[in-house]
Amino acid sequence: MSSGVTIERVPLDSRDFDALRRLIQEAAGIHLGDQKRDLVAGRLQCRLRHLRISTFGEYLQFLAAEVTGDETREMVNCITTNKTSFFREPHHFDFIRDRLVPECIARAQAGAPRKIRIWSAACSMGHEPWSIAMTLADALGSFSGWDIRILASDLDTNVLATAEAATYDELAVADIPPPLRTKYLEPAPEGGGLQRVVAPLRSLVTFRRLNLVNPGTWSIRTKFDTIMCRNVAIYFDRLTQELVFKALASLLEPSGYLMSGHSENLHWLADVLTPMGKTIHARADGIPPAPKSGTRPTVRGALLGRAVIPPSPVPAILGGGMPSFGTGPEIAIQVGGVQASAKGGVIRTTLGSCVAVCLHDPERRIGGMNHFLLPADNGSSRHASHFGVHSMELLINALMKLGAERSRLVAKVFGGGATMGGALSTSVGKRNAEFAIGFLEDEGIRVAGKKVGGRAALSVLFDTDSGLARVKEIGAIAEINREEQRVLARISQSPPPIEQDITFFGLP
Repeated sequence: MSSGVTIERVPLDSRDFDALRRLIQEAAGIHLGDQKRDLVAGRLQCRLRHLRISTFGEYLQFLAAEVTGDETREMVNCITTNKTSFFREPHHFDFIRDRLVPECIARAQAGAPRKIRIWSAACSMGHEPWSIAMTLADALGSFSGWDIRILASDLDTNVLATAEAATYDELAVADIPPPLRTKYLEPAPEGGGLQRVVAPLRSLVTFRRLNLVNPGTWSIRTKFDTIMCRNVAIYFDRLTQELVFKALASLLEPSGYLMSGHSENLHWLADVLTPMGKTIHARADGIPPAPKSGTRPTVRGALLGRAVIPPSPVPAILGGGMPSFGTGPEIAIQVGGVQASAKGGVIRTTLGSCVAVCLHDPERRIGGMNHFLLPADNGSSRHASHFGVHSMELLINALMKLGAERSRLVAKVFGGGATMGGALSTSVGKRNAEFAIGFLEDEGIRVAGKKVGGRAALSVLFDTDSGLARVKEIGAIAEINREEQRVLARISQSPPPIEQDITFFGLP
């Protein structure tokens, strides 16, 4: 180990990066693609400075030699960036107030214990468990006679300390509805305009450092009425997702509920969780015992998305004697659609100024497609980029849930034509295509083929098994233009809400 070294920026070669990301995957279950090397290097500079280490090779030796695990925790803390807010995805808190609490009251009136148990299974800086506590307090009116416990856990010890302090600035608490803000916050002892959650609510919550990907170490004996595990598992591989969610389901009361993130589709776990809509799941019959640490369950294949259309010939619209391809079902998507498959199939869409991005993992033979339209330039370009990022992340997350590796994805981009006429004819399609290609470049996803621009509409078929695409110009179709104009107008007037997820891999 070096001594007295001033470190400006230590380079991270591919060998050391591979070793570090293996350690991070083992410690936290977080997958880091090849494109994240610079991010990891940037995030860990502070640890090298703190330890007065001059190379990542030395840092790996330090990690291998330590016996306490303290530095491994510090490393994971540096890699994870936790972004959240109070009452994020508010329908979940509405469900607690309007469904869970009345059910608990009814059971208590029938003679059951007056108790409620809830687990915030990735609590970040505490916004989620404190939002739960405020919701329970408001719904019950009084805690008198009730035994209420909220478990709040996270892997990052730094954010746990913030969560337990329950102290936030004015910008953070602005997300809390004013009546709840008045009742459940008080000036913090530190002053400076800081607000702290009131003592009666603070007494409800217990904080623990807990690694979700290792259920054998949880040591949780209670059963929960509700578990919130939201927007965390999207970065786990499919096997780890199954391990985690089956273990969570095993800790639900028979009448319990599990809440997942808005981009986490758990329909493939229907044997343990019954979807109720809006990413709320009831415990299903036949819950298995929680998996032991280190076990890897068998994963079933799944076809994600909306309606599956029975197999049909390649549409005549392709014409020209083009041969059919793909042996699975054909799936049609329209504006806003996202489809992915690990079983093979053909995804079909028709594009004007919209863009479709096809992604494929050639090693696992998993593929998918989205279809999106950015809003017109109405002075709020932030909404345009958000909608595009949201659509792309939904597709990438769907593929990863099926077992694809982000680092292996290969892309094809279609659409962005000047088909609508008028002032929008050139700008909208061009902007859509530029966004899609720029996003892929930023993410390090190779674009293997594209057909963008022009003045003709396109018919696109994508074989999710082989990654092959069939594309044909079909002229500017009036119905496509009318539909895109309707969507464009709707989005421009009221852009779709974008949730502030817990984000592991933001910019350094």
